[in-house]
Amino acid sequence: MSTMSLFKRDRFSMKSTRRQTRLRGAVLAMMALWLLAWVGCSSPREGYEPYQPIKFNHKLMAGEPQWGTDANGEKINNGGWGIPCRYCHTMVDKGRSAGIPSENICMNCHSVVGQNLEWVLKLKEYYDANRPIEWIKVHDLPDFVYFNHAAHMTALNDEGKQKVDCVDCHGEVEKDEIVRVQNPFNMGWCLECHWKDDMQGPFDCIICHR
Repeated sequence: MSTMSLFKRDRFSMKSTRRQTRLRGAVLAMMALWLLAWVGCSSPREGYEPYQPIKFNHKLMAGEPQWGTDANGEKINNGGWGIPCRYCHTMVDKGRSAGIPSENICMNCHSVVGQNLEWVLKLKEYYDANRPIEWIKVHDLPDFVYFNHAAHMTALNDEGKQKVDCVDCHGEVEKDEIVRVQNPFNMGWCLECHWKDDMQGPFDCIICHR
């Protein structure tokens, strides 16, 4: 085989390799764009509402009281007890996590209220055994997302008022017996909130992906 023939073959081989490299690059770029779109727009956990080890009724505990009178003229509450979120989730404005309520917090009330209820008796078993309740996390972001509750709950606007409240992300949990994921909690949803004129939150990648 002549030197010219070898040169032409090598040149053709190099062109073919370049085409394959470009094709692989295009495929990888398309896959990356698809993955980015999926992460930014999908909502695999929306509607998720697991049953907890102890039946805690948010509608009853956190709902608005509705006072009335019974047939005997006694004052009764037909609604909830209006317990604020921060009473149970004590770290919401102090740390990255909102905090999971311990059996000690529950027993502050249930050592004297509802002692014979089935789920209160189960609660007392945990309390007496000094064993933490295995609450199932409902709003669970992916490991590659950094979220700090305190940073959001302590953010103030120009008038010194709180920018974000629990309901903005978690919805009106006081109207549900079982807490569920009410919002998409994807990247697009978060950025849409950050871009609001009254929020003006940061949107650099490193803020959430550290």
